[in-house]
Amino acid sequence: MKEHANASAQSSLTVVGSGLIVGLLLCATLIFATYSTLVAVFGMPKMQTVHASTVEQHVQAHLDIVLGGNPAHKDWPVYEPSNLTLPAHSLVTITIHNYDLGDTALPNGSPFSKVQGTVGGIATANGTATYTALDVAKVAHTFTVLQMHLSVPVPGDAPQGASYTSVTFSFHTGDAGTYTFECFDPCGTGATGWMGPMMTKGYMLGSLTVQ
Repeated sequence: MKEHANASAQSSLTVVGSGLIVGLLLCATLIFATYSTLVAVFGMPKMQTVHASTVEQHVQAHLDIVLGGNPAHKDWPVYEPSNLTLPAHSLVTITIHNYDLGDTALPNGSPFSKVQGTVGGIATANGTATYTALDVAKVAHTFTVLQMHLSVPVPGDAPQGASYTSVTFSFHTGDAGTYTFECFDPCGTGATGWMGPMMTKGYMLGSLTVQ
């Protein structure tokens, strides 16, 4: 009797197990059939590729304009340093301190009296006053990179009690390369003001390396 009961129990378990297996197979078949139907109607689902966003680097640079930076020509203005290295495809903010005070008028109608190529088309003088252009009679120097279409006029009149004027502006560098920054105000020697430091590297002609 006991053996008969054990056999009945084992038979029942076998039936239940077989039923579960059959049920799982039916579910899997149903799911596969449903998926196949959806693919046939709507096509294969597309995987979305997520690209990491590139954050633009922001760097600061500083330049001084001084007189007598080279003992050989004590009355020549000079950009210090005369070589700048900046990263490519970056936001750059440059601050210029001009110790060579006094104005050297630009010719009337000169395009170099205007701020060009900066973020917002502006520069800031002495930390507070933003400007898009200066009167041609109120320019002491310019910071100009022709290859980048960048030019900023630098005023020569300092605030009361100050020994320099300060100009700040931002711009975006492009591809790597070697460029020239220079002054396009006639602050040099000779009858026209375009000689001497205006045409001599290491004075009002500098090298800008973007890498």
